[in-house]
Amino acid sequence: MKRVSLILVVLGIGCILLPQGGCKAAAKSPAEGEPLVETPAKTVAVAEPAREPVKPKPEPAKPKPAPDKPKPVVKEAVAKVDPNAPSARIKFDKLIHDFGNIDPGSSNVCEFPFKNVGDALLKILSVKTDCGCAVFTLEKKEYAPGESGTLKIKYHATSRASSVSRYTVVTSNDSVKPKVTLTMKGRVVERVAYEPKKLNLLLKSDDQTLPTITLTSLDGKPFSVKGIKSSVNAISAQFDPAVQATKFVLQLEVDKARLQRVSNGIVEIALTHPAARSVSILFSALMRFSLNPLTIILFDAEPGKPIIRNNVTILNNYKEEFEIASAKSKEGIAKVVKQEKIRYGYRFSLQITPPDSGGKQRFSDEFSVQIKDGDLLKIKCQGFYRRKRK
Repeated sequence: MKRVSLILVVLGIGCILLPQGGCKAAAKSPAEGEPLVETPAKTVAVAEPAREPVKPKPEPAKPKPAPDKPKPVVKEAVAKVDPNAPSARIKFDKLIHDFGNIDPGSSNVCEFPFKNVGDALLKILSVKTDCGCAVFTLEKKEYAPGESGTLKIKYHATSRASSVSRYTVVTSNDSVKPKVTLTMKGRVVERVAYEPKKLNLLLKSDDQTLPTITLTSLDGKPFSVKGIKSSVNAISAQFDPAVQATKFVLQLEVDKARLQRVSNGIVEIALTHPAARSVSILFSALMRFSLNPLTIILFDAEPGKPIIRNNVTILNNYKEEFEIASAKSKEGIAKVVKQEKIRYGYRFSLQITPPDSGGKQRFSDEFSVQIKDGDLLKIKCQGFYRRKRK
């Protein structure tokens, strides 16, 4: 009985330990033969824990653009000179030559000795003077190490008193100093003085005054006058080339007709003075008449279509009254439509009628005015036809 009781106790405990679902399922199992009825499962809503709102992730900060880096300065490649490599070196004994006082129109020679103090062949590449009044001579262009040479320069002085500064540039294959500038200086000193320094000539019809030129030896050496010439051969003088003296007064003769062709010029007087071979004097001439304009220029001209040009004037520069004998056109293109007297002159209005072009681009004429008992004055006329548009 004790064993039976023990077994019942064990079975009871086992039943308790079995899963409840299994017991319940067993309890709900239908009896044999009963129809099976499916019971719909009930949906049980399970409350999920509230989720925190997802915060948007901040956008990563954009990196700041790096400041512009300064462009590297590219240095030009400079050929390095090997100090130990053989090289030519030119060395002049002097860089400046002072002539001191020199005579007008004289030829003066100076020398610039030099030496190749390097240990390679020296080559003179060029010698350039700054004016045509200086001419150089050089025996050769290549000099061995230790060899010397001389550059000779001949300077021709001006005929006027002045200071002298002339330069010569010598270029060689000297790698340290490829260009060397040589200087010549001095002063041209008058040996024969002249007065006036400039001639101011008049072309008045009633002016009979003859200008003079005075020549004086400043060093006391006598000389003679060999000749005289001037621009357009308008000025001359009487002289005896056999006469020597320390002073001359030349009476000038002026050809006013020739002088009308030039308003500025020069008079050259040849001398036998050992230090002054010639004297040059500038002159200017005030023309008797002035024209305005000197040339009439027309643009966009059309054949047969007249153009009026007013205020064409002729004036007497010496304030002389005068009369006009005639006024005409060489080609018949220009015609006087009005002529009026003004103080010391005349004013014209011209009608210019361009001729048939004949395929040419321009035309020309010459308007001339004859002064009574005097000069023939001419005004040029140039015209350009209007171009046809294509």
